Amino acid sequence: MKVYEIVEARVEPDKKFMSQVEQILDDSIDEYQDYLDDNNDVDDIDELEEILNNNNYENLPIEFFATDQERKDPNEWISAEAGMDKDGKFMQVYLFTKNLTGKYGPKTFKQIVMRMLAHETIHWNQYTKIGFDKVNKIKSGHQKGTELANKTGDPKDWMREYLRDPHELMAYGSDLASEIKDTDNPEQVYAIQKHIKMICPAMLDIDRFLIPIVKRLNNFSSILLITITDKY
Repeated sequence: MKVYEIVEARVEPDKKFMSQVEQILDDSIDEYQDYLDDNNDVDDIDELEEILNNNNYENLPIEFFATDQERKDPNEWISAEAGMDKDGKFMQVYLFTKNLTGKYGPKTFKQIVMRMLAHETIHWNQYTKIGFDKVNKIKSGHQKGTELANKTGDPKDWMREYLRDPHELMAYGSDLASEIKDTDNPEQVYAIQKHIKMICPAMLDIDRFLIPIVKRLNNFSSILLITITDKY
């Protein structure tokens, strides 16, 4: 890992943008609840998508898309990608209709989206540090993982390579720190790795694919300590 990669990786989420999107979420959740009340509490994720986008009054660089795409994990409600082009930053959030329908809950939905925003806006700030002229010349964790998986034929190699990327390590460090912070006893959770795995999805990804464990501890835990310190 190069020194400049570490510097680029150590950035914070865009809290101003997150606050603006949080207002969109709050308004949309209330509006969607009215829809549910009028429709026998039957979910329509296409309606939720429309509500979210219509409440983006300030034309923030974020757009929501409802998709029927199948996901291996039935608990995966959303995914997102953030990028930067000649017109500036952009973010696309995908709502997986088959996983959300019948399971949607306003509190959980908001929590998941806000954590996603933290993760993706860290990437935005990384891109800003790198510079637009260089961003498109650097392979992302996703691209590195795809190349390796195509080469080896092992789908698990995608996640292994993806989570070795220094920019993804920082973003996942923020994810995990947020999950720990939301528990009843953050200090105890961090001290007991087994407990972390049970309640923190990000830790499951890290632990499953970063092998051997020494590499995970050397790369990820040091970033996690920095992230947790910054959050307290």
